[in-house]
Amino acid sequence: MISGQMTHLSLRLAVALVTVMASSAALAEWDIPALMQQLAKHPSGRATFTETKTLAVLEQPVVSSGELVYSPPDRLEKHTLKPAPESLVIHGNDLTVVRDGVKRQLRLPQYPEVLAFVEALRGTLVGNRALLEQHYALSLSGTERKWQLALTPLDDRTRRWVKQIKVAGTDKGVNTVETLQADGDKSLITVAPDAR
Repeated sequence: MISGQMTHLSLRLAVALVTVMASSAALAEWDIPALMQQLAKHPSGRATFTETKTLAVLEQPVVSSGELVYSPPDRLEKHTLKPAPESLVIHGNDLTVVRDGVKRQLRLPQYPEVLAFVEALRGTLVGNRALLEQHYALSLSGTERKWQLALTPLDDRTRRWVKQIKVAGTDKGVNTVETLQADGDKSLITVAPDAR
């Protein structure tokens, strides 16, 4: 009788130990490479966005909304519809801005702090860790179902403009991008997959 109870107890302990070990292994696997692999599964697409900018010089936040389009490896479009139409198209190292019917073109390498921000978005959307680590120190928290990736600029020039970028999401992709500026201003972009 005691021998049978001991065998049953040993079996239960073995099952419990295997379960704990499997859970620990699953937790240990959720790291930056795992996140990058997950993001790379959904590299392109359309989404609607709402951006809320909180600026020290204004009493109320500035809210805008529109559509985002990403086409790998390096095309990102931000079409603002409200409160006023504006279009930003990044293709490679070229930025085209259309505002109030006026079109301007810029070369991103001439604006390294802007290029670093663009690479944060592109690198995250496509799951390119090497690209992100050219400009940022990466720190991941949370779980596969609800995560946050903090990007802290490595370059002094970028740090004068951006304190940190926090990208949050789920196993379905990116949900928010929050930019904390060095001067205390911030921007929060909330992303929702396009229903089309």
